[in-house]
Amino acid sequence: MENYIASVQLKRTTLSLIASRIPEDQIQPLRNAFTMIDTNGDGQLTIEELKLGLSKIPGINLDLSDLHKAMTMIDTNQNGLIDYTEFIAACLHSYNYLKESHLRLAFSYFDKDGSGTISRDELRHCL
Repeated sequence: MENYIASVQLKRTTLSLIASRIPEDQIQPLRNAFTMIDTNGDGQLTIEELKLGLSKIPGINLDLSDLHKAMTMIDTNQNGLIDYTEFIAACLHSYNYLKESHLRLAFSYFDKDGSGTISRDELRHCL
């Protein structure tokens, strides 16, 4: 999640796209982590759930301001919660889920005209 928070908007958008299309059987450990943190089972993480869930992981010591920053960066639809796809996108970078096929899918999403390059206008449209 730390790498995701520090990344540029293009990277976060790409990871969100991949997260929304990656098969569930390829991200089962991430799904299990989300389910463990989502204590009320509503499919969204509050800052309280995130704080409690992360406190159970050895070596992670985030203060409240770090958690608020994480929420702001991960919550791409700005509803004040982290939904499943947002969580998966934030975690993808730290796992070996960024396979060439997933990156090609993301590239084709940005390359709207199929030219093999991504123009400034295509990028502006997607972001």
